[in-house]
Amino acid sequence: MSGNVFFDTNILVYANDASEPVKKHIARKLIKNALLNKTAVISIQVLSEFWVTVTQKIKTPLSESVAEKEIELFEIMEIVNLDLLLFKSALKLKKINHLSCWDSLIVAAANYADCKILYSEDLNNGQQISNTKIVNPFV
Repeated sequence: MSGNVFFDTNILVYANDASEPVKKHIARKLIKNALLNKTAVISIQVLSEFWVTVTQKIKTPLSESVAEKEIELFEIMEIVNLDLLLFKSALKLKKINHLSCWDSLIVAAANYADCKILYSEDLNNGQQISNTKIVNPFV
């Protein structure tokens, strides 16, 4: 695995959310830098959460065709697939770190891809889980 920064769903969503211009700018800059450096990693879970959020939950939802184009852009990132081994790893992280099931899957995917940084607004900023540090870029 070559990637070393993992993007939680909220970062990808903010990059497409016109109602949050400051967060949009920060998220786009992070994603652009990671794409240029070929260090961006996401998971299938992130893609599915992204789709639902940007087409149904944000203030001004994206059309499905625009959301599909964004996903095509994200396809150049390293994408971690979810499987039973990753799920079991997530369950261990859930217990040890008192995470939700969904958050533990994100952290497990980041750990699997040997990411040094996991960008997320939802987890504890500065927390180290295995070799991955949680960074909230909006604080």
